[in-house]
Amino acid sequence: MNEQEIGKNIRALRLASEATLDEVASRAGLTKGALSKIETGQTSSPISTLLAVSSALGVHLSEFFRERERSVDYVLTRKGKGRHVVCDGTQLGYSYEALAVDFPGKPVEPFLLTISPGDAEGKFQHKGHEFIHLLAGRIAFSLAGAEFVMGVGDSLYFDSSIPHSLKLMGKTQARFLCCFIEA
Repeated sequence: MNEQEIGKNIRALRLASEATLDEVASRAGLTKGALSKIETGQTSSPISTLLAVSSALGVHLSEFFRERERSVDYVLTRKGKGRHVVCDGTQLGYSYEALAVDFPGKPVEPFLLTISPGDAEGKFQHKGHEFIHLLAGRIAFSLAGAEFVMGVGDSLYFDSSIPHSLKLMGKTQARFLCCFIEA
């Protein structure tokens, strides 16, 4: 899904709530111009900004990534068939594969995140909680003054409003399940 489609969804949700650009931008801590660029797909927004906009609109983050209206009981995503989306770490080279985009109203947004050799260290802070489970490779993770190396099979659940960072350890890709959880 590209920025234009995400922006169209955001604009449609804003209009459906009968809110102005000024109102939503103010509630999200953005300028009217910044929100307008997001709605028109002229900018690639980090997940923290999208979370702020979703909170300002009173909707789940997943609503921004929906392609069509339909009632579903489940979403099956086959290996390698998730939707590649732009998130905070994309600018660092990280690859995010959304795994359940078409399920409406979910409080958890699961991704398969891949970090490759040469990708920069990611430093993040956003609303909600986060869960990661390492599937391949090794990463160094820093959170609230604690630093540790995670290997295959290790999991971490944390309050993502706390500044956190991660970087690849070694010369092989790291892949992990990453779930952004609205809190």
